[in-house]
Amino acid sequence: MNRRDFIKGLGLLGCSSLASGFSVNVFGSEVESFYQQFKRELARHPLLRGWEGLSEDIAPRHFTWQGQLPDMLTGKQFYRNGPARAVLGEQRYTHWFDGDGFVHRYAFDKKGLTHSGRFVKTQKFKAESEAGRFLYNGAGSVIENSRPSKNAESVNTANIALLPVNNELWALWEAAMPYKLDPSSLETNGQVSFDAALDGIPFSAHPHTDRFGNIWNFGDLSFFGQSAIIIYQMSPRGKLLQYKMVPAPQSYVHDFAVTDNHLVFYFPPVKKGAGVTLIDSMQWQGEQHGQLLVVDKNTLTPTLQLPFDAGFVFHFGNAWQQGNTLVVNACWYENADVMLNGVIEVIADSATRHRRSTAAQIVIDLNSKNATLNKTSTDMEFVQFDSRFTGRKTAIQYGVHATAGLPHGEYNSIASINTETGALDRYSFGNNVIVEEPLFIPSGTKYGEGYLVNTALNFAEGATYCTVFNAQHIQDGPVATAKLDSYMPLGFHGAVI
Repeated sequence: MNRRDFIKGLGLLGCSSLASGFSVNVFGSEVESFYQQFKRELARHPLLRGWEGLSEDIAPRHFTWQGQLPDMLTGKQFYRNGPARAVLGEQRYTHWFDGDGFVHRYAFDKKGLTHSGRFVKTQKFKAESEAGRFLYNGAGSVIENSRPSKNAESVNTANIALLPVNNELWALWEAAMPYKLDPSSLETNGQVSFDAALDGIPFSAHPHTDRFGNIWNFGDLSFFGQSAIIIYQMSPRGKLLQYKMVPAPQSYVHDFAVTDNHLVFYFPPVKKGAGVTLIDSMQWQGEQHGQLLVVDKNTLTPTLQLPFDAGFVFHFGNAWQQGNTLVVNACWYENADVMLNGVIEVIADSATRHRRSTAAQIVIDLNSKNATLNKTSTDMEFVQFDSRFTGRKTAIQYGVHATAGLPHGEYNSIASINTETGALDRYSFGNNVIVEEPLFIPSGTKYGEGYLVNTALNFAEGATYCTVFNAQHIQDGPVATAKLDSYMPLGFHGAVI
């Protein structure tokens, strides 16, 4: 198929499944608005500070290390992206996916770090700033008197992840192309454009680099009603080498796994139907199977699709091939509640809030065309690994973890798990802390020799911390910690340069 004809065909579908064109007034004068409800609940539940949001860019300020920063980390820049503008006027988003993207920069020096942050100046951000109100429904939030979204670009928040490439920092979303940032100033310098025919086409927030330097990504075309994904291969400098549309189930897919020869996708039993927002349109169908899809990296063609256990995955860890078997690390949820629930559910009682994900492995036999799920009881999310060993067998995976009896539904620990022995190396920050994704920085030549950097919110104290751990001795606690002078909203993914 001619690629421009294909893209044109997608354009005719618009993005009605991404953000509804309905304009709904759900807040009558006699009904408490979510803006008011959140403000009231925040006073009672400081846990909600993680979703309170920001309204302004943050100028650089310097904070001193407690402990000692390893010499090899001096000069490193640690970044975090996430939804931050949750309020505009007296409107507040109800879902934690929806805030406009805000990128934090932590510049390390020997004595401390310099923290700054800026909003990604997307088309959406600029239009709504000028209007003084949110104009469009979010992925999971209904906005009073919202406008129909013309296309995915009009609702692109660039709020999920970051990709350092070719002296730029790309701020990534799921359903459109990323925005380019200056790594030093965080100034927004327009959007990535591989080809005019691809502008506005989904480009996921989870590109992966294989051990040969190739960058791989996909776009979920079910946002446009298509039973397909589009796969991208890029050079180490971000140049598009090839792309191809691949048939795939209509579902919701956030991440994928990479081996030397294959790309592995999991499609949960989530079906999109009618709904005011994207999240509202999603229906969990746990009585049905999920689907695994294996794609050959050399030809960009599917080699295997088979039914699999019903569950949900946001994030995959390392994956590799052993003979004719693929082994894929994942953070496995029993259902999709974590995505379908809104912000206020984080303070719900334990009977109604979502269950955490656990470390798991998916094992796929390419000969027998069968797959098995090996689950553990170890809570883990935002899984990371030493990416120098992508596609090679590794036992250690890193991530956030929750200690037993934690009274809220988030994560309060940094941990590594040995997937061969089950051994856990962890450090708990206590019950009043929510930890964010740790990033691995290698220091030696062997797997696992390096450091983990992360941020954590002490919601009771009202402070955000940046911490550094020896990745091989997590239980010893951070080797260096810097405390900011205020608290930041919780983010999603980061990068280190």
